[in-house]
Amino acid sequence: MRRFVVPVLAMLLVTTGCGSTAPQQQPGAAPEVAVFTVTGGKRTSGPDRVEVAAGRTVTIEVTTDAPDELHVHGYDRTADVVAGQSASVTFTADIPGLFEVELHHSGAALTELRVTA
Repeated sequence: MRRFVVPVLAMLLVTTGCGSTAPQQQPGAAPEVAVFTVTGGKRTSGPDRVEVAAGRTVTIEVTTDAPDELHVHGYDRTADVVAGQSASVTFTADIPGLFEVELHHSGAALTELRVTA
């Protein structure tokens, strides 16, 4: 009976140390990066939704075939986009909620940014 107690206790100690809380970004940690491509005014690559925990640094990067303006609603972050070149915005996602990310001139919806508290 004793030889079973030690392995069971060891297993319990290991599993209780594993939590499911979202990790906080460490100073100097790499930002969350979402990359998009837009062709003919429509998103051709990139995720439908970007989800991050509040306090994380986020980079939204886009390459288009036409000049435009990248805009992250709710954060009022913008970047001019030159055709054929990538443009990006980087910011701390510190406002919880769901925000649209789009190109202003073409109206192309890139993604939804979901920031969780």
